[in-house]
Amino acid sequence: MNNIPEKKIERLSLYRRRLMSESGSRSYIFSHELAGLTNSNAAQVRRDLMMIGYEGTPKKGYKVELLIKYIGVFLDPVEKQNVVIVGAGNLGHALLTFFKNRQPKLCLVAAFDIDPVKIGKDIGGTICHDLADLPRIIKEKNVKIGVISSTENAAAEIADIMINAGIKSIINFTCFPLSAPKGVFIEQIDITASFEKAAFFSKE
Repeated sequence: MNNIPEKKIERLSLYRRRLMSESGSRSYIFSHELAGLTNSNAAQVRRDLMMIGYEGTPKKGYKVELLIKYIGVFLDPVEKQNVVIVGAGNLGHALLTFFKNRQPKLCLVAAFDIDPVKIGKDIGGTICHDLADLPRIIKEKNVKIGVISSTENAAAEIADIMINAGIKSIINFTCFPLSAPKGVFIEQIDITASFEKAAFFSKE
C-alpha cells in the first residue's frame, strides 16, 4: 500500500466526498461526470477506480453508493485510529472544532499546548493537555497520527517527540519543513505559501 502515489489517494478522497454530495440526487454516475466534479479526466478516474477493484458498466456507469463503499474499504483503516493535535492557538482551535465528527474512523483523543491558560480546558470537545504529557498519552492511547499547529520553531522538536513515542503519520501546518525516518509519513500543509501563491497569481 505504501508505494501508492499520494496524488492517487488525494483523488480517491475527493471522489468520495463529491460522490457523497451527489448520492441523494442520483444512483449512478459515469466516469466523465465524476471527472467533471473533481477537475480530473475520465481516463484518470477509470484508472483510479480500477485500482480499487470496482468497474462500472457502459450503460449505467458506476453505482454511487457502492462506489462510496469501495473507496471507503480501500482508504479507511480497519479499526478506528486515534489522533492528537499539538498547538491550541487560533489555527489549532479551528482544527479541533472542524475535526469533531468529521471522519468516523479517526478519533481526536487529545490536544496539547504549553500555555497554562489552555491546559485542562475543553477546546471544541477535546481536552487540552500539557505538552509534557504528549509521549505518555501517545503510548497509552496508541496514537498513530499527529497534527502540528504550533509555532514553526517548535515543529521539529514536537515531530521528534511524536515519532519517538510511536506516531506513524504527521500533518504539519507550520512553515517549517519536516524530515522523518523511513516508515513515517509527513503531510506538509503550508497555508502561508498557499496565500502567497494566490496573491502572486492575482497580481495585475
